[in-house]
Amino acid sequence: MVLSSGVCSADNYVGGIPLTSAHSGTVSGGVYCDSYYGMGDQEAKASNTIEKTFTVPDNANVEWAMLLTNVYCGHMQNNYQGKAKVDFNGKNLGTETLNVPYTYSYNGGNGHVQVNDHVNRVTSDYMMYYDVTGLVKAGKNTAVVKTDPLDSSFDGRIRLVTLVVAYNDGSKKTIWYQVNRGHDADSYYSDDEMNENYIGSTAFQAALPEGSSLTDSKLTLVYQASSDGAYAFNGNALSSGTPQGTFSGSNTWDVKDSLKSSGTNTLTYDRTASFYKNVLGILTAEYTTSSSGDSTDDTPADNTTDNGSTGDTTDDISSDNTTNDTSSDNTTNDTSSDNTTSDVPAGNTTNDTPADNTTDAKSSADLGVQAIKVSHNSAAKAWKNLVNTVNVTVINNGPEKAGSFALELYSEGFLLESKPINGLANGATEAVEFVWKPEDAKNYTLRAVVVPGSTINDANATNNELSKTQEVMHNGYIGDKPLETYLHGTVKGNIIYDYGNSSYVKVSSGDVYTAGHSLSLPEGAIVKYARLYNFWTWSATGSSGVIPSMSLDFAGSSLTPEAEYADQKGWGQYDYPTGTWAYNVTGLVSGSGNYITTVKNTNSDAENSFCIDGIALLVVYEDASGKETQYWINEGCDAVSTMSSSGGLTPDEATVKIAFAGDSIDLGNVDNARLWTTVQSGGHEGIALKFNEMSISGVYDSTPSSNLDIDEARDVTSYLLSQNNEAQIIAPSVTDNSGDYMIPSSAILAVSYKSGTTDDTNVTDDTNVTNDTNVTDDTNVTDGTNVTDDTNVTDGTNVTDDTNVTDGTNVTDDTNVTDGTNVTDDTNVTDGTNVTIDTNVTIDTNVTDNTNVTDDTNMKDDTNVTLKVNIIPVISLTVSPDSLDFGTVSPGTPSESLPLALKNNGGISIKVTAEVHDQENGPFATGLLLDQNIWSNYSKVLAAESAETSQAQLDLPLNYSSTGQFQGTLSLWAEAA
Repeated sequence: MVLSSGVCSADNYVGGIPLTSAHSGTVSGGVYCDSYYGMGDQEAKASNTIEKTFTVPDNANVEWAMLLTNVYCGHMQNNYQGKAKVDFNGKNLGTETLNVPYTYSYNGGNGHVQVNDHVNRVTSDYMMYYDVTGLVKAGKNTAVVKTDPLDSSFDGRIRLVTLVVAYNDGSKKTIWYQVNRGHDADSYYSDDEMNENYIGSTAFQAALPEGSSLTDSKLTLVYQASSDGAYAFNGNALSSGTPQGTFSGSNTWDVKDSLKSSGTNTLTYDRTASFYKNVLGILTAEYTTSSSGDSTDDTPADNTTDNGSTGDTTDDISSDNTTNDTSSDNTTNDTSSDNTTSDVPAGNTTNDTPADNTTDAKSSADLGVQAIKVSHNSAAKAWKNLVNTVNVTVINNGPEKAGSFALELYSEGFLLESKPINGLANGATEAVEFVWKPEDAKNYTLRAVVVPGSTINDANATNNELSKTQEVMHNGYIGDKPLETYLHGTVKGNIIYDYGNSSYVKVSSGDVYTAGHSLSLPEGAIVKYARLYNFWTWSATGSSGVIPSMSLDFAGSSLTPEAEYADQKGWGQYDYPTGTWAYNVTGLVSGSGNYITTVKNTNSDAENSFCIDGIALLVVYEDASGKETQYWINEGCDAVSTMSSSGGLTPDEATVKIAFAGDSIDLGNVDNARLWTTVQSGGHEGIALKFNEMSISGVYDSTPSSNLDIDEARDVTSYLLSQNNEAQIIAPSVTDNSGDYMIPSSAILAVSYKSGTTDDTNVTDDTNVTNDTNVTDDTNVTDGTNVTDDTNVTDGTNVTDDTNVTDGTNVTDDTNVTDGTNVTDDTNVTDGTNVTIDTNVTIDTNVTDNTNVTDDTNMKDDTNVTLKVNIIPVISLTVSPDSLDFGTVSPGTPSESLPLALKNNGGISIKVTAEVHDQENGPFATGLLLDQNIWSNYSKVLAAESAETSQAQLDLPLNYSSTGQFQGTLSLWAEAA
């Protein structure tokens, strides 16, 4: 019975070792397999000892046994150094030094690192395996694995300790088995960065005797992951389970109905979370034959196949497995002429050419195109409207050196470029780089063609060209949606941009989000425009991104957006839309006061949710005492990213532009210029803000939060241009603290002018100035109805508002009447001379008719009646501090606990829940604990006007691979208890 396993490719981004046969044979007892699944019970960066007892059946006569263990070093590539001592039944199997770095295959690594003949490293794990056939006994067996760090970074926790034993038990059963071992990784990197969905597979070659009857078949698999994989055996789906350990587990399935008694049986496996590893597969088949009465204990030695010594490297095959296989067509060392690639019939050799057909000036060289690889910087992607790289590898298969030739690259049949190659040695290769900027998102056919020069005799033209189908996509993370100018104008007054008490909150189906804004406008100010911004993100149903379904109420009125802006990645994982919705609330904002916004998730699907980054209220108001102000209000939504998951984008490609076009600016009369910018998911000091010649970093410092990062009223006066001003918000390089993901969403430029403007164009309306003849200079009068200085007006000089005073001749001194608009008829004031001064009358809005006031000397002084009230909100929660710094944290080692003081300032009991906003696979979403529970399970009830303290801690899992500095946001959401 000859048993072998198929060869599979590994995850082409991180690498790995596909599972191949470690041992196979036939026994009467079966195959025992048991494991210790660990990590959660161990301490990181410390010495750890795990002792595991395995109980082998009492009547077992061991035919073959292997002990396997995996140790976590703490990083997927860095060389964190430690050692591991492995003992079994009192015998030391090895003390291993674990001190090699790892390089992803994509970055030029070999796919794994072979430390020695029985230890390898794949990403963050060292696997060790030992033949313990002579040490296993029936009954209890003990394995002890001890790790010690050799530097301060080595993690040293033990993921897995597994014993596999094939044994006879003297029964009449006949059980064929095959044990496949590997270290095969499956990561989301291959999907996102290479557009390859790696699905691993391992093959079991069964050859049950002809005429045998299958009675049972079991398949066991041992894996390393926090989430079980997806499996199929011979094309039939298998159920998934739950890991028994923190990052490891196993499954056993009954596969009798799917087993092929002869030939290849294939198990496929695929990740269901970000990372997954398969390390061990065991297939057994119990069967009967007509001679089953003979004991299977009398099994010839050559019925078992050991495909490796203790080291078990793929080329280390012991001679007792190959001596019987001497036919030349089965051995890799077969050099007989009928199987070697150099065996070419004489009539076909390049030397078999009549003399009169040869040209001494030409060289004989077989040029070929070996490979076409497309990338965008570090990512194996091709993006629409971006410059991508096409790397073409050419080879000279000889037999002589090739002279000069050309290499052409075609896209969809059109020549992109032809590049000269100045010769190529026999056996040499050369990589030639082309640039390619496709205009459409679709599948393209790229074709590379070698064009031999006149000095080359290339008899084999079949390999002179190679074609490749390349998918081109749009990358939504580029800066392709500049923030648009919604409104541009001039006002004698000012601008307020307020985010109130809004914060980041996840809003699930049926949930309601509430935010409040408290406006304080100058007395007498008139609201000219008001606009509400709803900044939302991470909108999804399950794992599928969707545009949110929401209703919004402002100041008691139900509103629909006047403008909707949205953007999203458009490919790969975490393809969730984010947006800015803008609402016109001009008619609902009347002046100073409190304004409440509520947003409800109206999607009925229980798996639907979106997150609110915040709510902002913009008010442009007129103020008689204010300055002439020219303003631009720009808005939109442009998600950009330079993180490693962004498809290789650079800061230049992830730049958001904001143009302030329109009227010219009188630079000589400018008092100041201020710039507001809003960036959702900011909070990275490497983000750059440019305004014309100004370029600064560090302005997006998580104020008021990293989810809604607002740089407020930045003075840009010195950089102002007379026209065509432009701002840019630029994502940091991936080398700057891992880059950043951000969404610029709003920008406001306000230019205020000095008083005393001499431009008559600003007199917008003096139709109500009843006597202009004595106004010596009305160049500064913007509205004659509000003449504040009538020094040259001979009558009514102190009237601040003449609009409704039909006859002001009897008013001797109105200097203190601030608003006479509701004095409907002054003609019946019989003696206005007695109204000497109204200094305490702040507003006459309730005086509807003065016709019955015969003498103002009898009017009571009602100016001392002041009405005030302090209304506390029904729900109000404050939290301190507003920032938590967990310091330096190593995966597997919890940080110190930090206190969070919660105070209920409202009038009812509230329930407080938590939400974390973080980058993709960020540390806070992964490992933030509140009161020793993961944040998503946090819930605390606070009585009215009471306070309590919670504890926050960061505890990252051992396999957490990201490093560097990170920022996130914790939002605490209060609702009625």
